[in-house]
Amino acid sequence: MLGFIVSGSVTSTCLVGLVVGLLAYWMVQKWKYKYPPGPPGLPLIGNALQINQNGFHKQAFEWSKKYGPVITVRTGPISMVVVNTIDTALEVLVKKSTDFAGRMLTPSLDLFTYGGKDIVFSTYNSTWKLHRKIATQALRHYMKGDALQLRVHDAMETAFVEMDKVKEEFDPSEYLNYIVGNILTGLCFGGKYTFQDKEVHYMLEKEDIFLQRFGIGAIEDFVPGLRYVYKSDITKFLEEFTKEVFDLYFSKKLKEAEETFDKDNVRHFTDTLLLARKEAEEEGVDVKSVFTDEHLLQTLGDIFFAGIDTTRYTLKGAILHMVAFPDIQEKVQEEIDRVVGKDRLPGIDDRPNLSYTEAVLHESMRLSTVVPLGVQHMTICDTEVGGYRIPKGTAVNINHYALHNDPDAWEEVERFIPERYLDENGKLGPKPKNWLPFSAGKRVCLGEFVAKPELHLIFASLMQRYKWKMMSGKCPNMEQTGSFAVEYLPYKVIVEKRT
Repeated sequence: MLGFIVSGSVTSTCLVGLVVGLLAYWMVQKWKYKYPPGPPGLPLIGNALQINQNGFHKQAFEWSKKYGPVITVRTGPISMVVVNTIDTALEVLVKKSTDFAGRMLTPSLDLFTYGGKDIVFSTYNSTWKLHRKIATQALRHYMKGDALQLRVHDAMETAFVEMDKVKEEFDPSEYLNYIVGNILTGLCFGGKYTFQDKEVHYMLEKEDIFLQRFGIGAIEDFVPGLRYVYKSDITKFLEEFTKEVFDLYFSKKLKEAEETFDKDNVRHFTDTLLLARKEAEEEGVDVKSVFTDEHLLQTLGDIFFAGIDTTRYTLKGAILHMVAFPDIQEKVQEEIDRVVGKDRLPGIDDRPNLSYTEAVLHESMRLSTVVPLGVQHMTICDTEVGGYRIPKGTAVNINHYALHNDPDAWEEVERFIPERYLDENGKLGPKPKNWLPFSAGKRVCLGEFVAKPELHLIFASLMQRYKWKMMSGKCPNMEQTGSFAVEYLPYKVIVEKRT
């Protein structure tokens, strides 16, 4: 061996040195860190061929039963840790929230976030803290009055006019998409939108295509350096999506808001962001570096797209559950009739007295778990989880599906039982420990305090007006599809207007 190195070419010597160096590095890493166990994989590609893209959350839950509550799954050189129990989840999200507050900026995420200038996917740093704080303040400013309630009521009344015309079975997705799209478009940009409004339908169509095409990412995300020599079809699609949605549509909306901005007349979420930037500039913040138009566009995208998908998929699941459990639907409607009546739409002030309706939504969100693996975290330092030591830069996912389907945490885990969330007086009790649809800690869902009342208002309004069922002989199909965000398969219902 020594003779080969001495007498051989410089290239041979370098290759041997590289192999020895990599081997030494691997041995040091193995000694220094202790990754959680996981399913055995193949050399070089790891578990890449084993992963079920449309059901990885269920697959990881099953693997956890064999390998333990915290597992490691490898795709090529990337090791991903998946957390499947509430104690380890809270260790990540709350107890050591800073350690796990990072994000892995993959090539595809880097592309459509302008290099990590958003809030959802950008890593944990001072700029992220500033934007998170400002976005939260902007949303709370919007929630001070009755703007959200008025926006929801306007969308519901417009949709009801169209739904009242339908006399046969239909897919409710079109109407739910319009309702949520109307609300989010109005929240972000103001204005009124008809049921046929092209602007609302344009953005919904773009998001649907994005979810269908993007999946778990581009191949460049899994092969280091590939982005510099190869461009996949998904990457080409992301470039087009970013240009059409952010560079054109959102930029146009931001410019229109700037041209008519009046700090004494804040009309929508875009105005609140512009106001926040103006106030920050007056306080001496260097807005040209940390509060650019690109930052504002990304924040708008965070609120708009995250709000649309989670809300419409949750509502689609909730209605399907009401069709599947007509006795529970009747209880919801009895409560709404008693508290609200039938002469007006439910309001935000009614929510504390509609506890059973809220509990039904909670249970539907548990069984649906529309974002089962949440948004991936990344360690920003060497740390531990579940007793295992993992290095800085490790990808970590919380398996919310596993938390919501843990038989040790939920009695009769597969049954739909709204009473789980109520106290002895029939009021909403403390949140169950394992119920975590909005995550927790530093990376808790930015729009949670908007999403909850919005969901409640929409769901209560739909239940107040209609009785939901399927045609005689048909049964609800509870199968779901999707990867990052999952939804129930398309279904058709019949509605009867309640009198």
